[in-house]
Amino acid sequence: MAKPRFSAPVIRQLIILSTCRLAEPVSMTSVSPYLYYMVQSFGVPHKDIPFYVGITFACFSLSQVFTGIFWGRASDRFGRKPIMLLGMSGSLLCILAFGFSTSLPMAIVARSFSGLVNGNVGILRTMVAEMVPQKELQPRAFSVMPMIWTVGTTIGPTIGGVLADPVTNHPNWFKGEPPALLKKFPFCLPNLVNAALFVYGLVTGTLFLKETLDIKKNEPDRGRQIGKKIVGFFSQKSRHRKDMTDETASLLASSSSRIDEEVNLPAEVIKDSGPPPLMHAFTFQSTVNIIVYCLLSLHTITYDQLLPVLMSYPRDDTPRQGLKFAGGFAMPSSTIGLFYSTYGVVGIFLQFFLFPPVVNALGPLRTLKFVSLAFPVLYFLTPFALLLPRALQHPVLFFLLFAKSVSAIFSFPCSTILLTNSSPSLRLLGTLNGIAVTLAALSRGIGPALGGLAFTLGQKTGYGILPWFLLSGITTLGILPMILLVEGQGFPNKPVRESEGNEAGPLAK
Repeated sequence: MAKPRFSAPVIRQLIILSTCRLAEPVSMTSVSPYLYYMVQSFGVPHKDIPFYVGITFACFSLSQVFTGIFWGRASDRFGRKPIMLLGMSGSLLCILAFGFSTSLPMAIVARSFSGLVNGNVGILRTMVAEMVPQKELQPRAFSVMPMIWTVGTTIGPTIGGVLADPVTNHPNWFKGEPPALLKKFPFCLPNLVNAALFVYGLVTGTLFLKETLDIKKNEPDRGRQIGKKIVGFFSQKSRHRKDMTDETASLLASSSSRIDEEVNLPAEVIKDSGPPPLMHAFTFQSTVNIIVYCLLSLHTITYDQLLPVLMSYPRDDTPRQGLKFAGGFAMPSSTIGLFYSTYGVVGIFLQFFLFPPVVNALGPLRTLKFVSLAFPVLYFLTPFALLLPRALQHPVLFFLLFAKSVSAIFSFPCSTILLTNSSPSLRLLGTLNGIAVTLAALSRGIGPALGGLAFTLGQKTGYGILPWFLLSGITTLGILPMILLVEGQGFPNKPVRESEGNEAGPLAK
């Protein structure tokens, strides 16, 4: 039996989807190297900076809680593409507002609105699942978006670390008086670059991305019609490439053939009666998968928020008394950006070349359980890097950052595959991912907020280990629900009828 493989249309659509995806991780992680200094520039007292860094970081995710399910349900009804483009447009405006913020409340409001208007994480995952429903291809397909996230988290800190406050950090860039714009808005430059990436993703998605929702994918798409004309204008061979604009979004294939044939859906599928009821998304396995995904989101984002603060925080030369020691590494934003970018380059290769064969060999469930054991150990060890000789601090810190990131690179795609295959219906997949994004956003909001509070309390009391010990303990508890997980069978290689999903009730096994 021939091994299933990706068709050219699938590859093209995944590339286009990746282009749309890139801007979000870049914009989210580019703030890490300079957020501490941005909050400081607003006149916040030194001891309170970590707390407000946590609040500013967390408000994006907390805002997603209020709209995540709404965007997921909207994508199930109106289509994946328009809702995704709408989210990108809102993010573009909010990125600009954040970059030109002149006060802490303005920055927090901009971050909050960015979370309200964007539910693209769940929608993108849903589109990948609809493009590639075959289990044999899922490890490779579901590694693409996390790989793009890794690319974004590599580029983002570099952009933020290098371009933030250039008047102060790079006076040699300017001959004579620096531009008044950069003096008044020292953190606008990285956000202008992020905005350009959003514009590029919006244009590419509008012109070339194919709708994947079964009830909408055969409807006329004005954006793709324009894209076809543009391609035809610049390509002499466009007449021989009609399939470029007619490629399928379902991309289903038999186990012995390429997945490159359009599925002609029956009339009862084309008819839009709306997605099944919301509660039908909650089977026993989907519920446990959501819990695991939320806990994973909570501790990884909290670590990602706390570590740059620890890197930026001034050193404390007070003599150590047992476990009582505090302070940070006093690293400049450019060095922090270099740290994140260096590990990110390696992470890209691990994501695309190592992750698929490992998951194919072990399965997503065993892989997830194995790598999850590393998180509590890494979190526990992080603050003790401060006790090492200074010549060893940076190498050890980089190793901890790299090991945590590799664990996350393997964990999130595995969790996504398990969650996707636990859905009772493709027609509920957007809703299920919307629920997961909403609850994970709550976790990502609570984690950094409490982490920033614990960091501030630890520094004030002299016990800088406090947030890291708490994080390690929470992560250990988060491993327990994985005992209940089983690997789902995925979706059959057939169209989804309206009635599918209505047979599965809440918390059904």
